[in-house]
Amino acid sequence: MRIRIFLGTVVLPLAFALAACGDDDAPEGGGTDEDYLRAICTGSQDFSSALMTKTTPDEIADVIRDFIETMKDTNPPADLVEYNDEFIEYLEDAVNEPTSLLTRKPPLPDDDVQRRIASKEPSVPECKDPTFFSKTPTP
Repeated sequence: MRIRIFLGTVVLPLAFALAACGDDDAPEGGGTDEDYLRAICTGSQDFSSALMTKTTPDEIADVIRDFIETMKDTNPPADLVEYNDEFIEYLEDAVNEPTSLLTRKPPLPDDDVQRRIASKEPSVPECKDPTFFSKTPTP
């Protein structure tokens, strides 16, 4: 009987409280610009490499799928959470036609955020080449 009371008054409410906290795997924001850039630059380089080395669209699509998973697992800075969702959607839209990433412009964050991210590219070793963040933001 005591066990039932303990379960009903302590364990069960605690379990519901923990469940209400949400999905621990979902990025909530608060990551660093550098970590976010590292994910973007690595995925972009992997895609570029796949274009040179893979021989089928399915192989390139697999690289894009890996990129998508990386971006889903990335904890972007708080002001890039919404942008990250847009970028993932952009990548997902390309899975069926992998080379479309060459002709479609990626989404971009707000100009101020874009400038901030672009200014940090040189400090991230994985960002050997400028990214789409380095484009001049619109006035």
